[in-house]
Amino acid sequence: MSLVRFPRRLAAFVILLIIALTSLGLIAANIYTIGVSQVGILVNPYSGDFSGPVAGPTLAWKSVPWVNVVIVSTAVQTIQMVGPGNNINVLTRDNLNVSLDVTIRYQVMATNVITLYKHYPALSWEDNTLVPLIRSSVRDVVANYTADELQAVRAQIQAGVENKLTTSLATEPSLANDIQLVELNLRDIVLPNSFLAAIQAKLNAQQQLLQAQFQAQQLIVTALGQRNATIIAAQAQANATLIQALANAQSISEIISQVETQTGTTWNSTQVAAFTNMYTELQLLSKLTGQNLYIFVGSPNGSLIIPTKSGP
Repeated sequence: MSLVRFPRRLAAFVILLIIALTSLGLIAANIYTIGVSQVGILVNPYSGDFSGPVAGPTLAWKSVPWVNVVIVSTAVQTIQMVGPGNNINVLTRDNLNVSLDVTIRYQVMATNVITLYKHYPALSWEDNTLVPLIRSSVRDVVANYTADELQAVRAQIQAGVENKLTTSLATEPSLANDIQLVELNLRDIVLPNSFLAAIQAKLNAQQQLLQAQFQAQQLIVTALGQRNATIIAAQAQANATLIQALANAQSISEIISQVETQTGTTWNSTQVAAFTNMYTELQLLSKLTGQNLYIFVGSPNGSLIIPTKSGP
């Protein structure tokens, strides 16, 4: 009798254990968790009904086991459009192809997450709509500037793209009030190598022109200095010659006065001119030869010998 009862008890225990594990499995299947900065949408695939959103962090119980729980992050998301193949290629106003590296940070609005999910049940709003809107906004703004203006108006471009994207998000039916732009950062403007080489050549030419202008200005300053020095020297020489001539004229005038006094004569202008020429020529000849030459002046009242070299 004990041998028969024991298997029955064991079978009953196994059945109870199976029931308990099944119940626990059902309970566990109906429990869901939502983390921090997440919201949950409860989707009934049979009726098509939605409920929620349920904000995390939380641990909750599904009313029926076949309801699906879709988790959507409400944390700030980052889109990196940086580097070859991922950055944004645009045409400037002068039709030059440039690339822009852009980083965008956005956030899903928790209160409208069900509407967003209905438009994007695969949670593909980034690839399908948001990224194309970003590229379009960048192209529309950059098209207003020429290539050589881009670096100078970089802050204006960033502000313009941010305003354009904000407007596009507000007017896009599938994203309006569902996505909030947090920040847009224009990280880099990549210009073609050919354009950079042209700019460098232009800068080099400008530098060479400035250098040539500087050298020409230096030559002009030097020439003016030399000319002024020559003029000053010539003026000094002329002044010295004038002074010497005045001194000679004064000396000759005194000599004639002395001769007239000693000889008791009065010279007319012809006699003064003849004596002046003779005295000047003999004085020059005396300087050249180093000899002291004399002029003999005779008259009825006496004669006079006049040296043409002063000093010993």
